[in-house]
Amino acid sequence: MRRFYLKSQGLENKGATIVSDEKHNSKYLLVGKWGIKNDALSVYDLNGKLVSELKQVSVGKLPKFELFLQGTKVGTATTPIGFIRGFLLVHNLHWWIAGDTVTCHFKVFHGISTILEINRVQINGSAYIELNVFDQEHLPLFICLAAILDRWIQKRPPLREPKLVRTWKINSDATSYNNFLKENLHENNQSFHCRHSSGD
Repeated sequence: MRRFYLKSQGLENKGATIVSDEKHNSKYLLVGKWGIKNDALSVYDLNGKLVSELKQVSVGKLPKFELFLQGTKVGTATTPIGFIRGFLLVHNLHWWIAGDTVTCHFKVFHGISTILEINRVQINGSAYIELNVFDQEHLPLFICLAAILDRWIQKRPPLREPKLVRTWKINSDATSYNNFLKENLHENNQSFHCRHSSGD
């Protein structure tokens, strides 16, 4: 199992947020927004390569999203009961997500096997979304799904403050979280806006 973090509501403030491992090393950049048709969330690696996307294809009480990994469509996420009880299906990949929209504790299953756990935790006084990943291959897709769940719970008060408290496991020789260059963040953010303003 590997553990990763992204800032809760990180996309709301700047339109981009860094995904770090538990040693505070930057691993991915998440860019984008969702809420209206054709919106998208995009995940880039440290080299600026687009590795996954989640595109919104419908809105309303039952929004629908298409999932892309390495440029190939691999699944479709739907909310068959309006997410009232924290339930989400990912077709083609045969995943189902169940959890608590008040505490933001979710599990993603493939059959009866848990492939991801999502928690809302506190680090240095700030709220983060924690991903406990058991299926490394689909991590970029998990990041997109976690961002959606994070925003969903913000719209369903009362939201409890995180009870789980974590600390960064930083060694003296560990890389700083600043290893994701500001130039990469700016370029990928510009790339996202150019692609989606052109209707792609």
